[in-house]
Amino acid sequence: MKMSLTRLIACTVLFIASTGFHGAQAQSAPLLDEGFEGTFQNDAAGGVDCAQGGCNVPAGWGVWFTKRTDADAAGINLQPKYEQTRTAGRVRGGSAALRIFSDQGTHTGGVYRVVQNMTPGARLVLTAFGLAYSTNDDSPISTRPSRDVRMKIGVDPLGGDGGKANPFSPQIIWSAEQGPLDAYKPFTVEVEAKSSTVVIYLFSTMRDPVRHNDVFWDDVRISLAQPNATPTSAPSQATPDPAAVTPTAAPAAVAPSTDVTVTVESGGTLLGIAFDNGITLEELQKLNPDVAPETLQVGQVLVIKKGVPSAAAEPGTTPEPGAAGTAVAPSDVLTGTPTVGAACVQAYFDDDGNGERAERGEDLVPQILFTLSRDGTMLSTYTSTGVDEPYCFENLDNGQYVVAATVLQIYQPSTPINDTIRIRGGRTFFSIGIRRIADAAVNVSATATPTTKTAIVSTENAVAIVAVIGGLLMIFGLIGFVVSAALRRKRL
Repeated sequence: MKMSLTRLIACTVLFIASTGFHGAQAQSAPLLDEGFEGTFQNDAAGGVDCAQGGCNVPAGWGVWFTKRTDADAAGINLQPKYEQTRTAGRVRGGSAALRIFSDQGTHTGGVYRVVQNMTPGARLVLTAFGLAYSTNDDSPISTRPSRDVRMKIGVDPLGGDGGKANPFSPQIIWSAEQGPLDAYKPFTVEVEAKSSTVVIYLFSTMRDPVRHNDVFWDDVRISLAQPNATPTSAPSQATPDPAAVTPTAAPAAVAPSTDVTVTVESGGTLLGIAFDNGITLEELQKLNPDVAPETLQVGQVLVIKKGVPSAAAEPGTTPEPGAAGTAVAPSDVLTGTPTVGAACVQAYFDDDGNGERAERGEDLVPQILFTLSRDGTMLSTYTSTGVDEPYCFENLDNGQYVVAATVLQIYQPSTPINDTIRIRGGRTFFSIGIRRIADAAVNVSATATPTTKTAIVSTENAVAIVAVIGGLLMIFGLIGFVVSAALRRKRL
């Protein structure tokens, strides 16, 4: 009896330990783990035209891309190709990765996956690793890359638009964008599931149709967010011995920069920045002599107003306003980074299809719904009037936000309709270009140089002209014969 009880206790302990161990494993296991190692198959569903082939993805995944229109310049918005790759240097983990590419062209596209059996209210973390290879030669690295190569990942916590995937839905919460040339970089976004179904997206785009525009994705995972750790012991409250404290000399004060600056956002141009800040293009270029329109980059800091230099204070002293050797900064000079800012939005008719608004000549668009969200929570909405834009969502704490636009079916966007923006004080702008579907079919390619036209006569017209001339000659010949005969008769 004693032996049986001992065995029972031992078995119970082993059972509990085993159950607890496997439970911990199940809790820490990812809800989705895709390394792109399995079989790929062609995806031609979801309204995406893959008639040319090349849309090969794992089972459960779908492809999406922005379709090319007649208004797009040569090489822009090509259908990318999708395939499994095992090329060394293009795989992060395991033996394979997903490759999405367009040769001699650009694309905006990626893949998506509908993930079910989620728990509403659960905090989900989507992670993925991305790499870009872009160059206008055959170098194995990105020696001559396209401008503005951008990649990001996103989650639609509401499970799609009416149950359908939509990579341009304003519901999607996007990660920060990166352009990870030649090296895998991690992408992460955390959301709260609002439904038992979520949709995840991998996104890539670039600006220039160079020889190779390739992106690679690997190790895509969804997992539950870990709860914040609780301290196991209180921090020590010991009072330091004053005699053991070594006084530290106050660092020398550095004279703060008082220049007023602005950070270049996605879609920004020198002309637009000058216009938004009330200065001329010539003034902006004079303040930034090393910046050229063709080299302008997202995140670049431009000076829009020169501040008044101030002298550095002595260590441990605070200069008094107006004291000798100091200058009082005028009220319109920034002396520090504000803790709140604004996100300003507008939609415009992109008549020339170049993705940039001409400040004069391209009108604003009404009835475009803009949404502003943060950390998966919608904060505010605005519907454009086509008159009072840009409209600004004011008093936003510094941080990362998602701005998105909902476009009516009679329009076609010529720029991305959503973006992740960062507020760092001041105003951050998001513009969307719109084209009427009828306009999108208009050829906006450069007009050929006029040449002198040479008249070309058809064969039928030539025959008719010869017949007329021949008839006239016969008439004139007959008249001449009659006149000649009459004169001979008179001489007789």
